[in-house]
Amino acid sequence: MLSVRLPDPLESLLAAYCESAGLSKSAVVQAALKKHLKKLAPGLAAASGTKRATQDPFLALLGSGNRKYSTDQIMRMTRADDWNQP
Repeated sequence: MLSVRLPDPLESLLAAYCESAGLSKSAVVQAALKKHLKKLAPGLAAASGTKRATQDPFLALLGSGNRKYSTDQIMRMTRADDWNQP
């Protein structure tokens, strides 16, 4: 489940569109988000969300990291405190 706060003007526009089209807000937002994400990254994932594109092997790693540690912290843990020194 996802909850999104919309600015009042956008909420009003969405409500008006949904009423005139006879659609639920959820259906409209899901369709718009799916269309937007496909346009931004057409090769990222199949419609099911389980298959990754094979043309770029790094796409499989997208989103796999955690944001608990910064790059500097990870480098220090794996190499030493002087990892970035000349």
